[in-house]
Amino acid sequence: MNDKVVVGIDFGGTKIKFGIIDQKGRILIEPLTLPTMSKRKANAIVKTMIGGIERTVQNAGLSIDQIEGIGIGSPGPLDLEKGIILEAPNLPTLHFFPLKQHLEAHFQKPVKINNDGNCFVLGEAWFGAAQNARIVCGLTLGTGCGCGIVMNGKIYEGATGTAAEIWCAPYLDSNVEAYGSAKSIRRIYKQRAGRETGAKTIFELALNGDEMAVKAWSEFGFHVGKIVAIMVNLLDPDIVVIGGSVSNAWEFFHETLIDTVNRNITKAPREHVQIEKSALGENGGLLGAAALLMSS
Repeated sequence: MNDKVVVGIDFGGTKIKFGIIDQKGRILIEPLTLPTMSKRKANAIVKTMIGGIERTVQNAGLSIDQIEGIGIGSPGPLDLEKGIILEAPNLPTLHFFPLKQHLEAHFQKPVKINNDGNCFVLGEAWFGAAQNARIVCGLTLGTGCGCGIVMNGKIYEGATGTAAEIWCAPYLDSNVEAYGSAKSIRRIYKQRAGRETGAKTIFELALNGDEMAVKAWSEFGFHVGKIVAIMVNLLDPDIVVIGGSVSNAWEFFHETLIDTVNRNITKAPREHVQIEKSALGENGGLLGAAALLMSS
């Protein structure tokens, strides 16, 4: 990539976030956020995306000619080679939609699209907690559980483009996502306190010293630690980065998480691997999407 900037897009079922990013990972203007309104027709959603790109470029005082390309982090599953959204559950009208083709035809600029979990890890590898690391794994803990692997600055996609889709892997009586997402902490707290509430509220309760909430987060860290230990034993990474909305409660589960990892991996990685919270926060999706063009 030359010294031109790129458009990064964090594309979700609820909102679409747009930013202008340079090679150093600097977001040059305040990002623009527009509602997805995901039940609209595909062409209407794409029109919103095109308008958002044009407004973002204009707000930065630039022209499309000065943009190197467009990177998009999108919910999957995706056909990565063709840039097609497959049967993404939270984008129901965009199933089998050739998003890359539409945007390239409109802007005459290269478009890269990848899974939002992969983009999270790529952003951390290029600009965040995992800069200069050779092998990076990451988990996004939110409504679901996303995962990504970056090796030598590039996403490891696997033979079919579905590497790191560990959410559906079996774990205890269910799967990884059931124990590595917001639904897990809600379930644990309900079992302990006898009432149901959201992950954010459980975090606030822990901040206020609620014993049940603190213990629930510790148990949550144990399960995430088991999941991370499997990743470490399989891939022997330099660093594992933990992000997503649930990672806001990092202070209440990271000690149990790291202790569980260390008790379930071998000596060499125990002395080497780092386990860190995401450094990029809410702009990680934008930066990871931009890095798709920088890592190509």
